Amino acid sequence: MSKKNFDKNHIASYVFIAAFILALILPVVFMNFKRDQISEYENKKLADWPEFELSEDYIKAVEEYVDDRIGFRESAIAVYTEANNALFHTMVNPLFMWGEDGNIYYKDKDYIAAYQRLNTDKEYIDSMVSFLEKTNDYLESKDIRFLYFVCPDKKTIYPEHFPRTVHVNERNISVLEYLDEKMRKTDVEYIDPKDYLIAAKDNVLLYNKLYDVTHWNDRGAFVGHSLIDQKVQEWFDDVPPLKEENFDIETVHVDSLDNAKFAIDENIPLYKLRDDKMADYTELLKPYMDCETNTFYTHHINESAPNGRRLLVFTDSYFQSYQKFYDDRFREVYFVHRQNYDYLQYFVNLTFPDMVIFETAERSISSEMPLTSDFSNYRYEPAYKGDGTYSDNPGVTYDVTEVSGGRVSGSYIYLDPADTTAIFKMDGVINAPEEVCDVHVYARTDDECIECEYSKLYRQSEEEGTDRFSLSIQRRFMAQSRIDLFATDESGRTFLLESFEVKYDG
Repeated sequence: MSKKNFDKNHIASYVFIAAFILALILPVVFMNFKRDQISEYENKKLADWPEFELSEDYIKAVEEYVDDRIGFRESAIAVYTEANNALFHTMVNPLFMWGEDGNIYYKDKDYIAAYQRLNTDKEYIDSMVSFLEKTNDYLESKDIRFLYFVCPDKKTIYPEHFPRTVHVNERNISVLEYLDEKMRKTDVEYIDPKDYLIAAKDNVLLYNKLYDVTHWNDRGAFVGHSLIDQKVQEWFDDVPPLKEENFDIETVHVDSLDNAKFAIDENIPLYKLRDDKMADYTELLKPYMDCETNTFYTHHINESAPNGRRLLVFTDSYFQSYQKFYDDRFREVYFVHRQNYDYLQYFVNLTFPDMVIFETAERSISSEMPLTSDFSNYRYEPAYKGDGTYSDNPGVTYDVTEVSGGRVSGSYIYLDPADTTAIFKMDGVINAPEEVCDVHVYARTDDECIECEYSKLYRQSEEEGTDRFSLSIQRRFMAQSRIDLFATDESGRTFLLESFEVKYDG
């Protein structure tokens, strides 16, 4: 071998070795060490460095951290994803998949199983329907209108575009079919817009082909909320009807999926309220209210509304952005995450609504809700229906355990005008003699009678072996000079616990 060839071979070897070493070193050098990072392509939170412990789980956690954080990982996923889509029309994504005719669908295993009619949990649906019946009875006793609304999946309205390789067991009953069957046997006002959406889809696209395929688009939402408005018009003659002419309908271009970085090219409809006089008061109560989660929570006030009506909506992501269909028609609109189901009575007594809507997405009934929403043993404190007279107290006393938004001293509630806390809250426990059973606590203001117990509090009391109560009032509703704290027992007696005089001091 000549010296020239020998040198060339050595140089090639050196270059190869250097490139190999760089390939090993650079991904480590460019690792993502920041906390709380999200993968744009996989739409998942990257693993954070685990706390040290001598265990096999710790080694696995470190391996997961390195796998998630290694340098150039996002770039490699991007190339792999785009190449599979371009060459094989295959979507390499944990959340989405291609359907027929250029449609994208949700790829969650529970979502697919629901399409196949393989996971209709009748027992769980029965418990949810029982909860809705109890809710309806409670709200009816307070002269509050109640409506349950279920939002169908894209796969239900456009099954013709779902992947043909996924087969349906037609002998089984679907989630919506079983829910419809059970709801028809109740007195609950209930809307399943499936048939209306199927009828309307021949004229307009109600669910986007590509973007945000886990929800309807604004046109589909307008159809659904128009059905709600039919009930609103039956119940309230001072609430204006929902009209499409009150909205500017825009077309917005999107070039990526909503929950993953995947290139698309689609125009989507967007409804924008034309004469929007809404003021956003979301932060008024949010820091002080009791709840499971404040996700999706909004509070809008329209001083120019043609009525004094208040609307309270328990919602998931399907209704998340649709306050705009109510902001110009109700004076106050509250949207609360339906995962706060255990606090429903609490929110009713905090907001004094004229109407309550409880909404669920079809897909949630067979996936997320059974894991997060336990409707068994659900309880409401009955609304007080007495004449307001008090009998002798049979020895029932109370202890105040916590106060916020003011202070309590004897028979006085003191409010500081400089205090920006939006909710006055007084928690306590009831002490009753053995012969006095089933004590319920209420508060009477000049305008309202408030129940001071709710399902979450009942569950807490049972766990602790106590009898808890909680009074929460928006401070803007406390212009009255007196609040009576009173109770009832199983014999029907009503007795005073304390008559508080409200005073302002600085």
